[in-house]
Amino acid sequence: MSLRVALVESDLNCARRLARLLIRRGYRVFHYPSLGRFFDSLRRRLYEVLLMDMHLPGMAGREILRALRANPETRGMVLIGLSSRPRSKDEVAAAFSAGADEYFIKPLDLEMLVVRLQSLLRRLPTQAASVGLRHGAITIYPESHVCRVDDKGVRLTRLEFDLLLEFIRNPNRVLTRGNLIDTLWRGDGSRGMRSVDRHVHALRSKLGVCGRLLKTLVGVGYQLSNGASGNSK
Repeated sequence: MSLRVALVESDLNCARRLARLLIRRGYRVFHYPSLGRFFDSLRRRLYEVLLMDMHLPGMAGREILRALRANPETRGMVLIGLSSRPRSKDEVAAAFSAGADEYFIKPLDLEMLVVRLQSLLRRLPTQAASVGLRHGAITIYPESHVCRVDDKGVRLTRLEFDLLLEFIRNPNRVLTRGNLIDTLWRGDGSRGMRSVDRHVHALRSKLGVCGRLLKTLVGVGYQLSNGASGNSK
């Protein structure tokens, strides 16, 4: 799978030249001219790399880097800051302190940027290199608590993620509500069977088409199937 690069850059000429080069090198590039559009995209998709103009309106670049490093879903990204302002020690130091992996001044040496990006991807423990568990089009990363369906990020609560993890670790096995209470709440039966049903229903909704794989066995429990026919209500 090609690595995904989010290019957050308002200079369209710069963005086009950089995107063309990255695409030729095998990356999938998603260009966003504003921070708002980039953050909206994170609801649907996760990236391995961010290339970002550090001086876009809306929020200080270093605060964005800090927020991405603090989020379990994005902390493994390679973060590269871009700036057209004169280099200053304070500015660069603040970016690296906030979590930047590299910092480039415009006009960009595009070939050098790509070479440096390739080096960072080899050396850094990125999310793409973490071990994922797959079931059909569903992939989850237990260490970073990331879920993807058809290569798009899906936001799950902690309980929903733990529930999905239990199903994927036990494919085609029927899990009773009692089994799931033991998993989610360490046997605390006061939560009730209906609470399990609510969480399964919420998980099924968030998985979209793949939610059909979560089968209900009336009076018994639930099963994550491989797509065979059955009741999925």
